[in-house]
Amino acid sequence: MDKTLFNILNYINEGIIITDEELEILFWNDCMENITGINQEKVINSSIYNIVPSLNRDYFKEAMKSVIENDHKFFFSSSMHRGLISEDIEINLRLSRFEHGDLNYLIIECIDVTSQIIRINQLKEYNKKLSSLNKELKEKEKEIEKSAYYDRLTGLANRTLFYNVAEKFLEDSKRNNKKLGLMFIDIDRFKRINDMYGHKIGDKVLAEVANILIKSTRKNDIVSRHGGDEFLILLPDIKDYNNYRTIASRIANANKKIKINDDIEIDLSLSIGVSFYPKDGDNIDQLISKADKAMYCVKSKGGNECAHYFVI
Repeated sequence: MDKTLFNILNYINEGIIITDEELEILFWNDCMENITGINQEKVINSSIYNIVPSLNRDYFKEAMKSVIENDHKFFFSSSMHRGLISEDIEINLRLSRFEHGDLNYLIIECIDVTSQIIRINQLKEYNKKLSSLNKELKEKEKEIEKSAYYDRLTGLANRTLFYNVAEKFLEDSKRNNKKLGLMFIDIDRFKRINDMYGHKIGDKVLAEVANILIKSTRKNDIVSRHGGDEFLILLPDIKDYNNYRTIASRIANANKKIKINDDIEIDLSLSIGVSFYPKDGDNIDQLISKADKAMYCVKSKGGNECAHYFVI
C-alpha cells in the first residue's frame, strides 16, 4: 500500500487501524500508539483480536464482516462498549471500507472522547447541583412566603393575610348583598397560665386553641391569629345573623382540657364577640372593633360565653 497515505494518517489526531480481509493489522498509526501504549512494530500482521481482544464480540465481528463484504458503515458510541481499549479511555468506534486494486481493506477509527465525556459528566453533575439548589431556593421561597402570611406557632393565617382575604370577601358581600360575620376570640385568663406554667405551656395552649377553632369552623371560614391570645374568624355567606351560634356551640362543646403533666390539667375557656356586615359596620376595622367590644363585654361578666355586638 502507498506509504504516503500511511504518513498522512500518522498526522491525524485519532487512532487509525487498517486491516486486510482476514483482519490482520497492516497499519497502526501514531495516535493508536499513544492511546494504547503499543508500538506499531508489535502489531503488524497480527490478528486484530489478539491486539484488541474487546473486538472479539459477536456484534463487532458481524459488523466488521458486513463492512468488508458489503461496504456497510458502522458507528459505535463509547457508551456501547465500556473499556474497549482501556478502562480509563472512552472511545467512539467507526468502521468503514476502502478498496485498493482488487482488495478490500477495513478501516477502524478509534476516536478518543475521554475529555468530552468528562466535561459532559461534569456538566451533568453541575446541572444536578443546580437543580438541587433551585429546589432548595424554591423551598426557602415557600418558607419566606409562609412566614409572611402565616403565624409560625399555630399555622393560622396572620393579620396580613386575614385582612387581604377579608377585604375580598367584604367586596363580594357588598356586590352581591350578602351577610358577612366576624368572631373575635380571646383565651380567658391566659396571662395567668403563662405566669404559672411558663411560655412553653402558653404556646401549647395557643396551638391547641387554634386546632379547636379550625375543627369547629366551616370549610370556607377563615381562622386567623390576630395577636397574643386573640383570634379572628371570618364567616362568609352567613344566611342569618343567628347562624354563628352553630359555630359558637361547636367551640363551646370542644374538649378544651390541656394536659400540663401527669398531675396537672388546664380547663380552658374562651370569650367570643361577634359582629356582622352590614349590621355592625361596612369595613373590616369596624367589624373587628365591634366584635372586640362584644368579646370584652363577655369577659367582664366572667368569660366562657359568646355575644353579638348588637345585643350587648
